[in-house]
Amino acid sequence: MLLVDTADRDAIGRALEFPGVQGFTTNPALMASAAGVDALAADEYVAAARGLCRMSAEIGAIRHLMIQAIGGPDETLKLATLLLDDLKTARDKTLWIKLAPTRTSLTCCRTLKDVGCASLATAVFTATQAYVAMESGADGVAVYLGRLMRLDSDWEKRLETIAAIVKSAGRTLLLASFPDRETVDVGLRYSLDITIPPSVLEELLTSALSQAAIEAFENKIAPTR
Repeated sequence: MLLVDTADRDAIGRALEFPGVQGFTTNPALMASAAGVDALAADEYVAAARGLCRMSAEIGAIRHLMIQAIGGPDETLKLATLLLDDLKTARDKTLWIKLAPTRTSLTCCRTLKDVGCASLATAVFTATQAYVAMESGADGVAVYLGRLMRLDSDWEKRLETIAAIVKSAGRTLLLASFPDRETVDVGLRYSLDITIPPSVLEELLTSALSQAAIEAFENKIAPTR
């Protein structure tokens, strides 16, 4: 699953032209950035999220969309219900509600499943967070790989343990926070489910060796006379 990490509609549209992109992920920071402000009020955030869902309902290429919950369990369920209503004409899409790895947020996992949403514990950095998320019924966890690599010298062992926990549960490990293609290469050792910023997307198919081989192929084709 290849997703793009943005709430900007134009960026999503361009990303969907790239081979293999199946949807997008968002968070409050990305929502505010797309709106051109530092922060959004709760009602503004909900309105922006609903707008993305209505857009997604009309675009067949979007198979997965991930929206972060705000507030407590009641607000989370209300948001999920509104978003599902906006997607009701599109049955072939999976709406993921992103939850913080906290005691309160993870109580929502089974309720979200009951109403037809998938749940993703996001900003997971420890094995114990991943374990509790799996036991709570979360459909997946998101690890900020770039940040983890930057801040934790023991990141490899930590990520290996998280990956093993998620794999054992048969759920999704989504890797995020990719500053460049090289970090994506590292992440693919652990999971094939990633979300990347639009700026990195175009780098995925770049390779000096590939370019040299392509040029060699092209040199073997005589120009048309």
